[in-house]
Amino acid sequence: MEKAFFFLIAISLAYAVGCWGKTRKIGFWWAFGLSFLNLIVGIIAVACSKKINSKQ
Repeated sequence: MEKAFFFLIAISLAYAVGCWGKTRKIGFWWAFGLSFLNLIVGIIAVACSKKINSKQ
């Protein structure tokens, strides 16, 4: 039961980083995938990614 709880927490945090990645060049799926593998790496990748230019 504990493993399922921690897995749900990991999915939720990866989803949060993925949503942040939607506003960046990295995109949702790359941010989600990286943060699911390692949360710190995902956060660093999204933080280093450039913002999407909204004036298109």
